[in-house]
Parts: sequence; C-alpha cells; structure tokens
Amino acid sequence: MNRVMLATGLSALLLSACSVVGTRSAAVSGQLRGFSADQNLRLALVGYNNGQYTADGAQAQVIDKFLTGGYTLTLPRDVPYGTYRVIVFRDANNDDRYNAGDTVLSRYSGKLLVYAARDNAVFNGTKYGWNIYDGNTGQIQTTLLNNYDLQSAN
Repeated sequence: MNRVMLATGLSALLLSACSVVGTRSAAVSGQLRGFSADQNLRLALVGYNNGQYTADGAQAQVIDKFLTGGYTLTLPRDVPYGTYRVIVFRDANNDDRYNAGDTVLSRYSGKLLVYAARDNAVFNGTKYGWNIYDGNTGQIQTTLLNNYDLQSAN
C-alpha cells in the first residue's frame, strides 16, 4: 500500500513539473517615472506588433496608488510567441484589464519583450522564452529582465 501511495505521489510531482519543463518562467521589472498618484493606474502585458496593441489584458496588475517608483510583473507562459510591451494604462471601467478603450499613459521606449519559440527567433540573439530587445541599441537581455522602465507620455 505504501508503494502505491509513493508511486501516486511521485506521478503527481512529475505531472506538476511538466509546467516547469516548458518555457522558463520570468518576471520583468523597472522604474515608473512621471506618473501621478490616484489615477486608477494598472500595468498590463499587451501584444505589440507593427505599432498596434493586441488588447489581451489578462495579465493586468494594480500599481500601488502611491507609485513607489518601481514594479515587478510576472510574465505568463501561456501566450503566443511574439513581441509584447508592458504598459501603464488608466482603467476606465475598473475591470482590472486593459481594453481597447483604456488610455495608455506610458511612452514607448523602444524596448520590447520578446517571447521566443527558440533561440534566435524574432531577433538574432534571443533565447527560448522571455527576452528584452532594446530597439535603440540592439542589445538583448535573456536572463535578468530588468531596467524595463516606464515613462509617462505626458
């Protein structure tokens, strides 16, 4: 009986590890600059291709209304491969999600988050999983995803 329970426990552990075996989980962090407090602000990861947003606000996160200056956002593993941005937006309808009608308050810095299906996909130098591509310098961050600073558009 103990062997059956042990085998069952090991099977469950292996199945739960399957989600870890895929794309590595990641988080992006940066500073917030120029945003005023009490504006009903949120962060969202949105698709960004050819200068257009893909309104999938499933990853919205409330920013501290006192805007302490920094943020960390956990990046999902269940989105399509491609290019993304972290944005600051005003949540007009208070649904904690980015919708096409919400106002984006952050300026585009030239940096993109790249979710790559394999090494060197999308941009040369990217690695499988999450990366930051800096369009201004051509540099790519593949392990520590920091300095993704968000500046107010105003």
